[in-house]
Order: sequence, then C-alpha cells, then structure tokens
Amino acid sequence: MQAKQENTQQESWRLGGAEAVMAEQCQARGPHAAVAAAAPLAALIGTEMLRAGGNAYDAAVAAALAETVLLPPKCGLAGDLVALVWHKDRKDPETLLAIGGAPRGLRAVAERGELERTGPTSVGVPAAPAGYLALAERGRLPLAQLAQPSIDLAREGFCWSRICSALAQESAELVARHNPSGCCYYPEGKEIRPGTITRLPGLARALEALVADGPEFLAGEVGEAILRCVREHGGILEQDDFAFATAEWTACQAGRLGDMPLYVTPAPTHGASLIHAVQEVTPSTEYAAAAVYAGVMKAIAWQRRELADPSGTSMVSAVDQDGTMVTIVHSNSYPRFGSGLIVHDYDLILSNRAGRGYSSDPAHPNFPVAGRRPATTLHAWAVQKKDQTRLLGATPGGANQMPWNAQTLARLLTGQEDIGRLIVAPRWEWIPADDSLVVEDGFTAGEMALLRSQASRLEEVELWATSSAMQIIAADGDGLCVSAAADPRTVGSVMAF
Repeated sequence: MQAKQENTQQESWRLGGAEAVMAEQCQARGPHAAVAAAAPLAALIGTEMLRAGGNAYDAAVAAALAETVLLPPKCGLAGDLVALVWHKDRKDPETLLAIGGAPRGLRAVAERGELERTGPTSVGVPAAPAGYLALAERGRLPLAQLAQPSIDLAREGFCWSRICSALAQESAELVARHNPSGCCYYPEGKEIRPGTITRLPGLARALEALVADGPEFLAGEVGEAILRCVREHGGILEQDDFAFATAEWTACQAGRLGDMPLYVTPAPTHGASLIHAVQEVTPSTEYAAAAVYAGVMKAIAWQRRELADPSGTSMVSAVDQDGTMVTIVHSNSYPRFGSGLIVHDYDLILSNRAGRGYSSDPAHPNFPVAGRRPATTLHAWAVQKKDQTRLLGATPGGANQMPWNAQTLARLLTGQEDIGRLIVAPRWEWIPADDSLVVEDGFTAGEMALLRSQASRLEEVELWATSSAMQIIAADGDGLCVSAAADPRTVGSVMAF
C-alpha cells in the first residue's frame, strides 16, 4: 500500500502536481462527442441524446432542460438564455439571444425612480422557452424526446444538490417575504437538505406544456399562471408583454486575441467588455495576473457607462462528431431565486432581469423602453487557433463572468492550450462593492504584490475556492478528437465517447 501511495505521489509530481491531476479529472475526450454541464446528471442526459442519434443542439437542449429541474434556483423556464454555436462547415460562429424585452409598464416605474432589484416589479419577460425551442429546431430529435428525461426527473424525483441547498440558504429571506404561505423549495419553511429526494410535479407539467404548446407556451395556461402570480403581488407584467419573449439568431461580435480571431456574444450581453479586457494582452509576455487586472478594470469602467447588471446562472456545452459546437448560458438572474416570486402551480421561479438589468436614467442606453432587451452579464466566447482547433467557453458568475473569461483567454494566448489546465488555473475574483479582490492560491509572489498594490483590498483563499463554473469545449482541426472541461469549483461534470 505504501509503495502504491508513493508511486501515485510521484506520478502526480510528474504531471505537475494537484493542479495537473485535477485538470485531467475535470475534462473528457473522445472521437465522437463530448458534453459538459453544471449537474452530472444533466451531462449524462445530454450524452444519451447524442448516442440516440442527436447532434450537439439536441444534447445541449436536453442537458439544459435537465438543469431547469436539477438546478432551479439558477435557471428555468421563467428566465432567459444566451447561446453561442459554431457549425463545423461555417467560418464564423453565431449567437442566439433569448432575453425578454422590457415590459411596457416598466418605463413608468423607472421614471419614478422605483426600479427594484427583486420583488414584483423586477419580474422580466421570460424568453428562455423561446431560446430552448429555437435551439431544438436545429436538432435531429423531437422536442418530446429531449424533454422526457427532465419531465421524469421532476415527477419521479431526484436528489437535491448541495449547491441548491446553499443557494436556498442564501435566498431564504427573499423567498419567505414573497411566499409567506411557503413553497415547494422550502417545505415547512426550511431549506431542502442535500441528498433529499425531491419531486417537482408542477415543473413536470410546465415542461409538458412546453412540448405540447411550443411557440404558444406563454399564450397558454403557464403564461396565465405567471401573469396571475405577478398581478397578485402588485407587479406590472401584462399579456401583451409576452410579445417581447423572443429568440433571435444574430452574428457574433468579432475581435482579436493576439493573432487569433475572437468571437463574443454581442450586446446586450457583456461580450463586448471581454474584447475590451483582452485587447492589450500580448503573447510575448508570460501571463501576469496584474496586467489582466488592469485590462479588466478598464473594461469594467466602459461596462458601467454602457451596460449594467452585475447574475446567477448555469450552463451546458456540447460538441458532436461533425464538429458542431453549442454553449448555452441560462439564468434566473440574481440573487439565485430571481425575483423571489414563485408560480406555485408550475414550480416556476420568476426571473428579476427587468429589475436589475436596466438603468433608471432616461438618457442611458439601457433605459427600459418597451421591448428593449436589458444588459446582461451572460456571454460566451469562441476562439480559432492557428491549427484550426476551435474552442468555445463561458462561465456563470454574475459580475465576474467577464473577469474570469478574460483571465482564461489571457492564459490561452500566452501558451496554455490544455482546456483542463485553463479551467483549473488559479483565479482572482472582483468584488464590485469596493473594487477589492479575492485571490486564489497559485499566483506568483510578484503577481500577488502587483495585485495588492492595485486593488483596494485583497483577500487570499485556497485554490478552487471561488465560485467560477467555467466550461470549455474544443474540436481539433483534423476532426480526430473533441473534448470538454467543466469547473471543479462548482461540481461541473463532463462526458465523452
């Protein structure tokens, strides 16, 4: 036994220590397909769709629908989504924007200076269903087949995750305030313990309605229940506002990462700020956390002028045998349980994107004109390397989505090409309240000194202690291998075959 332990330790050091071992643990490679998700069971469901003859769209939609059941505090049918997709035979990737526009009554709320980050007037128009449907249209399998595993999970039961328990604990006061009679997510007023078998029959009915009604989903009973819930709480959402629940395919915004093309999801996402953050990073210098920090803070200054929205999210990613790649970032917004309002008949947590994504300044480009999409931190990126390998990536994380993506792209540019190593490398996290930093162990002493000199305050934590949930998928240029990697910080999971 001792000899075996010594050999294992020697092998660990040969590979580069714990970080290298974790990099292998959090990624999967295969000749056919790969899937990454924030919930292990969602990754399995996506992989099953690929084995059933589906493509990357089928896998990503099935996994995303599974996450609406497995991770309801983070994403769902009453939220929104952004997707970035790249077909093998197309030169450039595409973006799907499924972000609900401003309700007609929100302008008056903003003009009165009464925008609220949570509560009834914060409820946004739910565009995620339109997004799932738009992605499923490009798949090979029927929507009923993609949704059935999620319906079965919701009705028959699944084990409540530790991350959901933590998020419920953080949001207990918010949810209790708007649901004084209780709700399924806090039985008897208490958070569900990790590992508890949980059933969400209302959510199963909502998913069945999505399959049955398709584009008319919000025109049916689910939409009526959402409106009734908002009305009873004194909100402003009306039936006509559902016209703003659309999904739009559009071009990505293009930039450069050194001499490599960089593509990001365009406005109203924060993709443009990512281009700003990395435009001065060069491949000739060793990765320096302080240099990237300077670029990120410049981008944040621009972001504060042009955008808003510092959100709670989840994501899934899939790449298939043809080399088609899909990344979905979907959200109930922040903090975790969105607005705090829950549609009890369907177990739907209503998003608060409308309350936190707009500016109350009429001159601001993000003022809530009816139908205008709000700014959102949700965004994704794509890079094509010189050897034609394509990479897609994103991370949940609210205000830190752009800083974490920028750190990852900087490491890619300066020589780190293994997607597992990119995922597990140490990160710093920006604290918007006072521009301070939380910095993981693993940076050099010189980098730490520079970061400390630039930040208002710096807190050191152990490696993998921040809440990043990054995923990266890759398809090599010769089509021999695809791979996926998911962040170990938040229990991401990957599968390939």
